Amino acid sequence: MRTFPTATGLRTYLDGLPNDQTVAYVPTMGALHAGHMALITAARDSHDVVVASIFVNPTQFNEASDLDTYPRTPEADADLLQLHGCDALYLPAVEDVYPSDYEDRTSRLDFGPLVAVMEGANRPGHFAGVAQVVYRLLDIVRPTTLVLGQKDYQQVAVIRSMIEQLGVKVDVTVVPTVRERDGLALSSRNRRLNDAERLAAGTINLHLKAVAAGLTAGWDPKELEKTAFREMAHHELLAPEYVSIFDGDTLQPWAADAPVRELVVATAVRCGPVRLIDNFIVRTSF
Repeated sequence: MRTFPTATGLRTYLDGLPNDQTVAYVPTMGALHAGHMALITAARDSHDVVVASIFVNPTQFNEASDLDTYPRTPEADADLLQLHGCDALYLPAVEDVYPSDYEDRTSRLDFGPLVAVMEGANRPGHFAGVAQVVYRLLDIVRPTTLVLGQKDYQQVAVIRSMIEQLGVKVDVTVVPTVRERDGLALSSRNRRLNDAERLAAGTINLHLKAVAAGLTAGWDPKELEKTAFREMAHHELLAPEYVSIFDGDTLQPWAADAPVRELVVATAVRCGPVRLIDNFIVRTSF
């Protein structure tokens, strides 16, 4: 695996590839785990070249403390990427991603109701930062396929919208969430949990599964949201911010029995010092 600290170096490498080779790109913020490696494996299985990036993007953090404490393990990350077949790693400084003359094309985009709910409502400006960095990284890498994880369901929807609005020529592949044995979605933030918090965090997915079971049984979605929120709030180490049942395409609240391509329940929960998100696809095409 080759590591490039600059966009210029990475582009020189990519421009030297045969024209018929396909390139898959996996953007990350580092502190890599098995969930990230599932993205690398999916990319490796269907493309000639796999590119990953590690960049903790300052423009998408709402809390300075979250940015400051975000785990950074670049050497271990590089070893893991190489072990799983990554061909090229882009490991830039902020100044390389955002040079002084950089013009942000995403600032004029309108994501409408996609960012009016859930993470968008709770983290103002977050998705503007996500769109900004993903567009910039796509402009550098110019991949055949962008590989993303299902855990960031709303983020995927925003990125798809950004790609469509700006006419970016790239396919998007979404890989299912990888979980611990107790169902906790793998996240770089999990390593900041102490033992008691980690045990509490493992119950979050159980509440989502309970909501899914209730929906399958025909229970009222609003009551299921309230119940899951209340039950998590009863735990002394959990502080839920929202539980939402929504149409996977529009991200808007689901009215019982309304036809949707994908029905999803999602949550954001603070557990000790860490904010965790998760989602569960209840069912598809009904």
